[in-house]
Amino acid sequence: MASLLTSVSLATLLTGIMATVSSVDGVGTQNAPKHLHFYMHDAYTGPKPTTVLIVNGTGLPLRGSGGGARFGDTVVMDDRLTEGPTLASRVVGRAQGFYVTASQGDPAMILAMNVLLADGPYNGSSLAVMGRNDIAMPERELAVVGGTGAFRMATGYVLWKTASWRGRNAVLELDAYVYISPAAAGA
Repeated sequence: MASLLTSVSLATLLTGIMATVSSVDGVGTQNAPKHLHFYMHDAYTGPKPTTVLIVNGTGLPLRGSGGGARFGDTVVMDDRLTEGPTLASRVVGRAQGFYVTASQGDPAMILAMNVLLADGPYNGSSLAVMGRNDIAMPERELAVVGGTGAFRMATGYVLWKTASWRGRNAVLELDAYVYISPAAAGA
């Protein structure tokens, strides 16, 4: 009888601990994602480039890259984020990070960036984004792996499309879907 009572007590205790852990880490309790939409201006050329090649890759140019990208190319960026697709649109933040051409076949890169928001309700907050960017695909998906401010402990994804491409300059349309942990929202 004592061992049955101990087993029931242990099961009750473990159930209570699991319920507490679930409510703390937000598992199963996140609300619908917040949707953010903006354009990123990636400029290699012009009077004020926002993208700089810091390591030249090796080998032949990758197919589908327009002749420019090589395996191992490493690029640092500090790109303008705007409300619309033109440079005259209202600036809402910056995308700062790097990408490395990490494929020997397709023009695909590994990208890591911080999306720094400087306007609106999320002013001063940031998102950390990382993933594979295969520029030959019409739409790519990258992961939101964290954030700061209103986006502390965020998860989610960014759908990424090339809105325009002229020479080595591109405008990218980003749709971010961000889940915020209730534990972080209450912190």
